[in-house]
Amino acid sequence: MTALPTPGTIGKSRGWLTFFGIFSILVGFFAITFPLAASVAIEQVIGIILVVSAVFAVGAVVVGEEKNHRIATVILALIRLVAGVLLLVCTHSGMLALTAVLGAFFFAEGATFIISSFTLRHNRAWPLILLNGIVAIILGALIFAQFPSSAAWATGLLYGINSIFYGVAILGFAAMHGKAA
Repeated sequence: MTALPTPGTIGKSRGWLTFFGIFSILVGFFAITFPLAASVAIEQVIGIILVVSAVFAVGAVVVGEEKNHRIATVILALIRLVAGVLLLVCTHSGMLALTAVLGAFFFAEGATFIISSFTLRHNRAWPLILLNGIVAIILGALIFAQFPSSAAWATGLLYGINSIFYGVAILGFAAMHGKAA
């Protein structure tokens, strides 16, 4: 998930905030309805992104004129390529790893939103931002409480829940713009 915009940029992005809020809620409902499919999809998309970024990194080394960092770039590209292929081929192991990462992500995102909510107290929607942060931390705790058995369902289901809360927070933030207390 992305960080919230500052009050000065909200006027220009209110329509986009509304769109992404609604989109996030819809994605959340899909992920909750089909948690295993969502878990596999998330894992596979990350694998594809790693493979594609590895190919582009190697392409940059071959075509680029910069010579100083070619070896490091190729090594990092190979690491991305191996990680991406492993995620694509070893779906179960990949879901275990991503479930652990998702749990840590929820803790970090929760802390970020809680801190952000207090800096956004001028906006009436700040309690929604705070609630989103609290929910993210609870979701991270739920993942680790059931790990590793949570790997098959947790990524999709909890991502879906988080996506809905994020969408509601964004919609509230956009709706309350200009109504600061």
